[in-house]
Amino acid sequence: MPDKDPLNISGQVIAEKYRIEHLVGEGGFAVVYLAEHTIWKQPVAVKFFSGLSQAPAEYRDELLHQFFQEGALLTELSSQTAGIVQARDVGAFTTRAGQWMPFMVLEWLDGKPLDVILAEDQRLGQPWTEGEVAGFLRRILPILDVAHRRGIAHRDIKPANIFIMGSDTRAPDTPCKLLDFGVAKMVSDHAKINAALAKTGVAITSFTPRYGAPEQFTRSYGATGPWTDVYSVALLACEMLTGRVALEGDDLVQFGFSSANPAQRPTPRFLGAPVSEQMEAVFAKALAVRPEDRFQHAGEFLEGVERGLPSSAHAAPSPRLDLAATVLVPIGSHAASPATTKPEPPPPKTMKPEPPSPKTEKPEPPPPRTTKPEPPPPKEEKSGVGSLLFILVVVVGGFVGYSTTDIRGAREVREFFSPVIRLVRKEAAQQLPKLRQKTRQVMDNAADILAREGGQAGAAPECLPGTRRVTSLPVHKPDSITGFREPGQIEPICVDEHLVSEKDYRRCAVCEQPRLGRSRAKKKTRGHAAFCVDGKNPTTDPIRCVTWKQADIYCAARAARLPAEDELRALAPTLILAPMEWTSATPKANREKRGPFRCAHDH
Repeated sequence: MPDKDPLNISGQVIAEKYRIEHLVGEGGFAVVYLAEHTIWKQPVAVKFFSGLSQAPAEYRDELLHQFFQEGALLTELSSQTAGIVQARDVGAFTTRAGQWMPFMVLEWLDGKPLDVILAEDQRLGQPWTEGEVAGFLRRILPILDVAHRRGIAHRDIKPANIFIMGSDTRAPDTPCKLLDFGVAKMVSDHAKINAALAKTGVAITSFTPRYGAPEQFTRSYGATGPWTDVYSVALLACEMLTGRVALEGDDLVQFGFSSANPAQRPTPRFLGAPVSEQMEAVFAKALAVRPEDRFQHAGEFLEGVERGLPSSAHAAPSPRLDLAATVLVPIGSHAASPATTKPEPPPPKTMKPEPPSPKTEKPEPPPPRTTKPEPPPPKEEKSGVGSLLFILVVVVGGFVGYSTTDIRGAREVREFFSPVIRLVRKEAAQQLPKLRQKTRQVMDNAADILAREGGQAGAAPECLPGTRRVTSLPVHKPDSITGFREPGQIEPICVDEHLVSEKDYRRCAVCEQPRLGRSRAKKKTRGHAAFCVDGKNPTTDPIRCVTWKQADIYCAARAARLPAEDELRALAPTLILAPMEWTSATPKANREKRGPFRCAHDH
């Protein structure tokens, strides 16, 4: 591929700072080149959207403005998770042949795209196991959920848009990156540009039909959204389990029929993959024809996968932090773990002693046992490693500071340190996602272990479907002087997994319908805010316009209450809290806030 150069730009410098080296990837919509940042001496990927080179001149400014917006969105999302590729620059370029096309400069990734990996797996006949696919979903779904929590969907999930950064592609701790975020929406929103390109014989689809959801083929199923990504990820996971594509078809019509055929759903068992009944049910929900019957975002899908996995397939705790609970049993005046204490052997059978002879003397008592005193612990020797590190940091810092100046010889120092800095950044980018994943697994396992131990000790009843068990201090024992709660027995409660939606609130018979103020009602309302004004068309989005009192009445109608702040903090790390979520702390009368909420259920 390095010999190919479809744009004939190898060796050129674009935007005055990116020297193009060679082609690394080519598709129907874009081509990707490896380039070097001439100032920072670091590799970058430059993606040229060659599919838009035929866009009419009158639409180019509008299209470029949209690229700037999508680049800003990508930068914002990548700042919240390391799993979304970072955008470094956006612009437009005209080739020597007169082709105009926008481009985007992205961080350089070391690894392979998932489509190349799956093609090799299919050639060797090595499909992924259920546990390996679950490990992949644990990596990709949290990345996708960062955008879903903000109401942003990818709309073009496919293997080519997922980059695996490591040699062991199936390992649960190998990081991955999500590419082309927002590009599908940008293309689909430009109906005028698509129509103009169609006249020139260029057809651009905003999604890949082989991984498309029913609503992407026809809007009769509703609008696209995070649930669309859930469908595409489920199709991709089925392909990994079976070693072949999940949707069959040769053109757009056939793929659309396969995607929405109620008689043949592309679930793992239907495609021949040996998965458990629980996991088959999870995929059946993720691949439902109607969007409202699916998981509504990637976080819900991941929770379903975790519930569907057998206990042996769940991620094991980190070997560096053993969280297994140990029950202490008294042995004399000490305590020992039953897992490490050897049982005492039974006493030996004693023979009946013979009577002593009258001539024999009394036997002397055995000498007392002497216990060897334990040697004192060795004294810790002081090490000079700390001083050495401090000196090393000062020296390196001095060299780095010197290299940024214009003093003679600084340029040579800068060029000498460039490979070292590049290597450090590369290693940090690869190790940070692994550290985050390990930390998340340890916290999840710790929460599960504590929940199991609490259930065994107190025999607490199971939580209702749709709620999650948490533990917190009692909320009814404030100190009369300090106002702080006294230490008490930890009590298990159940807290709703999801925020109360507009439809949930609408079903409440005793609740007062919330209304916005006059100044807000006069404005043009958007989305689910319309429910707060006229009560029409409530959605499944969280309701955000109720007051604290209205939220308290709603929970009371469900024989529940608003959770306290420490109870919300005790939720599992995989459940993300809303920033303005209500707690049981009553707000001040002159500061009537409105925000989303959920309920807590005491046993």
